[in-house]
Amino acid sequence: MKNNLKTAVIGIGNMGKNHARVYSEISNLVGIADLSSELGIPLAKKFNTKFYSNYKKMLDIEKPEAVSIAVPTHLHKIISIECIKKGIPILIEKPVADSLKSAKGILNEARKRNVIVMIGHIERYNPAIKKLKQLINNKRFGEITNLLGIRVGISPPKSENSDVVLDLAIHDVDIFNYLLDEYPLKKKIIRQKIFDNNIADSASVLLEYKNSTGFIQTNWITPIKARKLYVTGTNGFAELDYIKQKLVLYDKVLGKKGPDGFFRGIFPSEPPKKVIFISKKEPLKEELNFFLNKVKENKMIESQYAVEALRIVL
Repeated sequence: MKNNLKTAVIGIGNMGKNHARVYSEISNLVGIADLSSELGIPLAKKFNTKFYSNYKKMLDIEKPEAVSIAVPTHLHKIISIECIKKGIPILIEKPVADSLKSAKGILNEARKRNVIVMIGHIERYNPAIKKLKQLINNKRFGEITNLLGIRVGISPPKSENSDVVLDLAIHDVDIFNYLLDEYPLKKKIIRQKIFDNNIADSASVLLEYKNSTGFIQTNWITPIKARKLYVTGTNGFAELDYIKQKLVLYDKVLGKKGPDGFFRGIFPSEPPKKVIFISKKEPLKEELNFFLNKVKENKMIESQYAVEALRIVL
């Protein structure tokens, strides 16, 4: 069902144009704003909305009831504060900001003015992740011991000083925290620089939780695009593909326990395997629907998880 809220998008790069597309389908998209009229005018025509080269002008004229901010990260704070001061609920594309100080500044201003702010960590809305979270909560895997995230293979951003940990690995950091319902006690990040104009193009991230460890491999170098997650528990193993929205479970099979406490017996070469049915949905549409429903209900959204994810990757 289409939401009648007036929405707008500031920044129409790779993510922003998709926000505009989804808003045009689920709400009343009243405007898009970007410095590039070359990109903006055709996009506005395509989605039957108005284009503005000045986002402040768009906010004043169109008076949107909800706005997505999808501009370069270093601009998040100034644009977010402008919207918050006007009392406009906002969804900020991850990461929340380029520094902890800016991130806290945005959320503190929102709390002070009682304005809804949501941070777009889109993988939380992947149906496969939602199902995995449900299974973990139900102790389907026993106690979680290890998580492995692989997020590799995509062209590096055109902007200088890009960091693959901040741009890509932060997704997996947030998902680890989400699945475990806790934040890591220790971290170790090894960054590798391949291109001169970037901070890091390849990285390995090790996170130590209370009873679990998480490892993330991420880069812009691998020639294929892979978005995978592997979860090991005391009672089973899960293999998840973010792109295909596929979830496969493997049960742990033990031999007979002997008097000395050790398991003995015949272990099958192939453990029982179960492909979980996932009703495929577009994560971005799920995310934006969630945001607009909260706006309509006038319910605040707790976004501290986004600050914690940023704290870990910086």
